[in-house]
Amino acid sequence: MKNGLANLIISALYCATAVVSTISCSAPAAEQVSLLSNDEEKQPNADTIQYQSSRPASSELAGLSVVQALNEALKAGPRAASVRAQLAITRANFATATQSPNPTFFFDRGIMAEQVNRLGPVLVGDAPWKLFFRLLVAKHLAAQIKLDLLTTIWSLRNDVRRAYVELAVSQETQKTLVALYDLSARLLTVSQKRFDAGAAPELDVMKARLLASKAEVDVLVGRKRVIRAKQQLNILMGRLMNSPLSIPDLPNYTSDEPRFKLDSQKNDILPDFKRSVAPVQLFIEKALQSRLELKSLAIQLQLNQANASANYVNVIPNPSFAFGKSTAGNPATGPKLTAVFMTLNQELPVCNVQQGAIYQYKATRYQLGYQIASQENQVIGDVSNAYYNLIALRDKIRIYQERLLPDSNEVARLAQRSYEVGQSNITDALQAQQTYIQTQNDYLLTVTAYASAFSDLEFAIGKPLQ
Repeated sequence: MKNGLANLIISALYCATAVVSTISCSAPAAEQVSLLSNDEEKQPNADTIQYQSSRPASSELAGLSVVQALNEALKAGPRAASVRAQLAITRANFATATQSPNPTFFFDRGIMAEQVNRLGPVLVGDAPWKLFFRLLVAKHLAAQIKLDLLTTIWSLRNDVRRAYVELAVSQETQKTLVALYDLSARLLTVSQKRFDAGAAPELDVMKARLLASKAEVDVLVGRKRVIRAKQQLNILMGRLMNSPLSIPDLPNYTSDEPRFKLDSQKNDILPDFKRSVAPVQLFIEKALQSRLELKSLAIQLQLNQANASANYVNVIPNPSFAFGKSTAGNPATGPKLTAVFMTLNQELPVCNVQQGAIYQYKATRYQLGYQIASQENQVIGDVSNAYYNLIALRDKIRIYQERLLPDSNEVARLAQRSYEVGQSNITDALQAQQTYIQTQNDYLLTVTAYASAFSDLEFAIGKPLQ
């Protein structure tokens, strides 16, 4: 153990002249991961997890995009500012590492017997290699705290994205409810005319009036939902609660516009079907390189090694050295003498050689190795689950856009027209309208689930996908 300790001290003395760099408060640069396949992927700019300053604004979108909302929340939001302030606190660890034992004032006075008077300082020696290892431990500890705090940033990203999607869905739901109210009002007008003409029973009028009244109530509730969603997104971005806010509408796949024109209306929360998704193995490889939990465990391993090294050099205790003025009366004949005294006290490492802490750090090193393997296994599972959930919802959205939304709208239109000309009863028209509204709601729920799966995949990888 003595040979190993000597080699460790020599190595520490060689490294003590290096300047230990401090930890910056900003997040580590994180390369943006593309959702596209390798042959379609463009080389992205280096963005950070806190603020994607290199991401260009979407000028083709009318209103605030989800990327702009994320950037604003991470740049000006109070929650992100709180995290940045906590990161600055980690610098205090470096100041703590430079602390050394204070000197002691020594005074000894023997008045009657020895007639000795001694006074001077007592200095405790602190080896420079011990200072080096304390700074090394502080560096790894600050890096670990920073990664743990960045998990809060990911939580904020998820909250902002969910608030943005909630606003987009609430706006589309409101438009659907307004359309339902218009259809119900027209159906009520038609049923009333047919009843006045004796071509329909009064029950048809009552059914149409009931549907119109319910639609009116739903429109009022939907309006409050939009207001609440805007307020929540404003709060997360650090704006005033009632600040004006506008986001782009989702493409209306129930309209008569050509499909290519609808597909050209880009929206950040909908999938781009013009490009294929990269294979799952690419996301797994990125996750194993970028997941914050794995980075934190790697730094914990380095911190554990630094603590073990610091305990090895602490096997030899710090010596204390006293010096000063010594005056003796020199009884019984004299004369009185004055000189300098020196005292060296060295604790011997016999019973305490830091064996408890060293054994603990060795056991922790083995445990961290198993924990890293366990975390890698969990990361692979998280990426696989989020990836295939995203793929399934992506395909489901495609089916809604290509067939279900246009078909349900056409069925509702034909059913109402059929009732107007007397070819069907009002029950068929009401059922067709309810099917149309239910299809719209299911589509919006699928969009919400897709956005949630997108956030889950981002978190599983540890890098922004947008």
